[in-house]
Amino acid sequence: MTSPLPRLLSRPTGRPTTRPARTLRARLLAVACAAAVAAPAGAASYAGAVQPVVGVASATTADLALPSAADLAALRATRPGLDRLLATGALEDRAVVSFAAAPSAAQVAALRDLGLVVQPMQRLPLALVQGSMAQLVAAVAGGTALDAHPDEELDLLDTASSDVVSSSPGAARALRARGLTGEAVTVGVVDSGCDATHPDLADHVDHNVTLVSPEYVNAGTEPALVVPVDQGPYSNTDLGSGHGTHVAGIIAADGTTGAGQLGVAPDARLACFAIGAVITTTAVVTAYDYLLAQPDHLGIDVVNNSWGNSFRQYDPTDPVNVATRAAAREGIVSVFAAGNSGAEDGEASVSPFNQAPWVVSVAASDLDRVRGGFSSNGLAVDNGRAVPIGEDGHTVLLGDRIGNTQPDLSAPGVDISSTCDSTGSVIGPCPQGGNATASGTSMASPHVAGAAAVLLQANPRLTVAQVRSALVATASPMSDDTGREPSWQVGYGHVNLDRAVTLVRSDGWKDRLRSAQRRADRRLLTQDGWSVRRADLWQEAAPPLTVGGSYTATHEVTVGRGVAALKVALVYPTPATVANLAGFTATVTDATGEVVATTTTDTSYATGIATALVEGLPRGDYTVGVTGDYAVSDPDTVDSDSVNGRVVFLQVAQLARR
Repeated sequence: MTSPLPRLLSRPTGRPTTRPARTLRARLLAVACAAAVAAPAGAASYAGAVQPVVGVASATTADLALPSAADLAALRATRPGLDRLLATGALEDRAVVSFAAAPSAAQVAALRDLGLVVQPMQRLPLALVQGSMAQLVAAVAGGTALDAHPDEELDLLDTASSDVVSSSPGAARALRARGLTGEAVTVGVVDSGCDATHPDLADHVDHNVTLVSPEYVNAGTEPALVVPVDQGPYSNTDLGSGHGTHVAGIIAADGTTGAGQLGVAPDARLACFAIGAVITTTAVVTAYDYLLAQPDHLGIDVVNNSWGNSFRQYDPTDPVNVATRAAAREGIVSVFAAGNSGAEDGEASVSPFNQAPWVVSVAASDLDRVRGGFSSNGLAVDNGRAVPIGEDGHTVLLGDRIGNTQPDLSAPGVDISSTCDSTGSVIGPCPQGGNATASGTSMASPHVAGAAAVLLQANPRLTVAQVRSALVATASPMSDDTGREPSWQVGYGHVNLDRAVTLVRSDGWKDRLRSAQRRADRRLLTQDGWSVRRADLWQEAAPPLTVGGSYTATHEVTVGRGVAALKVALVYPTPATVANLAGFTATVTDATGEVVATTTTDTSYATGIATALVEGLPRGDYTVGVTGDYAVSDPDTVDSDSVNGRVVFLQVAQLARR
């Protein structure tokens, strides 16, 4: 099983449009912001942060051009990263600052003049920084950086299963017999590393490096330290985890240890980037920047990402989204695990990095093509698009479409056997050359990364968008026990690599692909009886503490003509827990103050979800009030057993009958 590793979860952007009873949280934030602005550089740091490098000048608070309280509030309303960063309450932090392009020498110098420790990226419009909260605020307020995002710890989310990736075991064997095995395609594995001494991996791991950011070792401002473990006598970068080795075997194990130990693309080349047993935003950004800066990007065509974060609204400025978009522009396909925070009926638990339109998001199923109960879900009613979050965290989406929170497709992720690291602790350890079994969307994602490699071998002219389209357009529908097709849980369905290969190698494949995509889209859009007229999304940082309704937020919606139902989804994600043990309630009232619906988050699951479908409402104005019954959010914790939330998210969708 994948391990619920600790992480610092993200805060959402902005605040609701009306907040008549927010005094407790306002006071708490005022105290935190005042402390952040007043604190001298290096005054304190949360667990895991490093102290500023000795010898680097540190600007004092008096030297900084800091915004007024009103200007800071206005800045936070339009800077989602800074809003989440300040919500941590830390006096000092490590962050990722963003620019319009890769940082210039002048921009780096300006950051250093503020007293920040800086590691600029070479290709990405980002820099890793360390310093006081006042310095980070000054960097954004003064226009040196566009935004500053917190460095978050991410969750690490195997060959009978390789055969299930095609429509039948016979079809899978036929592909391999035709030589469609990922040959001449390179797959990057951004993970805990790879044990390239494993016989099933040893002869096709071309690159096996450990990336160490200078910020982690106080090495100053030089580029990331790259340790070429593959050039030493013992090519194993996966020391202390085993997760990355397991993932690599699902992609490209070549059967040296036995005929049944084959990955989806056994002849693909591998490039492994070890970024730690505990993966963070800065580590991910460093890995992507490094591979993009290498000649020909090390030949990498696909990157697997079996890690993620707690649900929140899509943000195009998030550093991970910036990195994967830069890779997509270079023709590199990024594949992501959907997450392991799902429940049978629970919504909105998918990792936020899966919502970008240029990535492939993968849910988990068993070998019988039945959804894995842990696999994270999107919103059941969703017309989301990859647009910036609205001011004050309020985003309005008009029209009916296939939303961006659902996974793209499903692949095997339950009880998957794959290569095992001899020093692993998350998965393993195993005897040298052994295999182990694990479950998670971490295992589903590399099945699709391997499938993408085979597709690119079959047709090297495919673009990033065409790879995704070929996979989803040929997926098989999956039904739940009621016979419905829950695309919000499984996407377009179960991957069929053989059918995707046939499609992209057919005559007139571009036109055929577009037609297949249109048919698949129609299938999903008509799977239920509802179309979305309008959806209002609100999102904000979770309060540090709420008891007995001390947290409240009030939102107004106007139900228009032809609306047959109002769908409310309230989300309080608390991953890394078996049960969230927190309660938030949404109450819908009409213009006279009469309550027409109420719903409270379920405490039984890791992600607290409350949903309500109200039919037959007349046109008019309605109020949706959110109260916090009980919740504790500890932004600085690194304890994986803690109960803490980061987001209060509300969707109110107006639905019409088809």
